[in-house]
Amino acid sequence: PPRSTLFPYTTLFRSTAYSSFGPQSFLELPPAFRERAKNVTLLFDDPTVKAAANRLGVSPAQVLLRWATQRNIVVIPKSNNVNRLKQNLDVLDFDLQEDEIKEICALDKHLRFNDPGFYLARPIRIFA
Repeated sequence: PPRSTLFPYTTLFRSTAYSSFGPQSFLELPPAFRERAKNVTLLFDDPTVKAAANRLGVSPAQVLLRWATQRNIVVIPKSNNVNRLKQNLDVLDFDLQEDEIKEICALDKHLRFNDPGFYLARPIRIFA
């Protein structure tokens, strides 16, 4: 669906994707943290993402970044690899097709990995 349908207040607020490539960074954490991520397919390995990457001649990471930016979601990608940092910046000279955007949207597992309330005995009340 169009982004305006999902987030009708985009003129007032911007959404930021955090850990938008999926669960891989959580797989390296202690067991309590990685439990939710262990059975989730890495987005880089998903056939839908790989097919779009092959069609466009880009990496799966670039497809995922473009999926977000094409929907006006701010992304803050992280890497320690210089080549991947460069790739992360090179995502505005191609567009995904509408059906590819919808297929990637359908990959949503309704998991929120960066939810401190899930991992702490007492939740943090960040919004009063």
